[in-house]
Amino acid sequence: MFSDISNIKVTSFNTLPTTALDYTLLPFFLNWIVGFTISEGSFFNKNNGFFCFSLRQRSHPNLFEAFKIVFNTQVKISNDSQYSMFIVSSKKDIQTVIKFFSSSNLHPLLGNKLIQYNKWLEGLKSSSRYCNLQFPI
Repeated sequence: MFSDISNIKVTSFNTLPTTALDYTLLPFFLNWIVGFTISEGSFFNKNNGFFCFSLRQRSHPNLFEAFKIVFNTQVKISNDSQYSMFIVSSKKDIQTVIKFFSSSNLHPLLGNKLIQYNKWLEGLKSSSRYCNLQFPI
């Protein structure tokens, strides 16, 4: 009950990770990325034939460097005055994204983001640029 809250003694506090690697070591971090993608991610293709995956949010350098670790890439994080964007489009990086979101060990994408992802996969399958990618069954 609300009246009992003042009687609860908190003996420890969790602190935020201090490095990008520390974020990747959080036991829930990979599933958190799935949820973050559902709310802030995008699967899209550009008019030039490049397919992209991006995550955009207020600037948080360690978090965005953690994305680079998880997706095993060296892409430069785009920054403007308030926001950061992680975006990948190379064949290698797109294959890593597909493998990540196809993992049965993670919570699946849901709703509109799942629909967007499936349309993105279908587009990739018909793209000559990304013809050698391996797709989930």
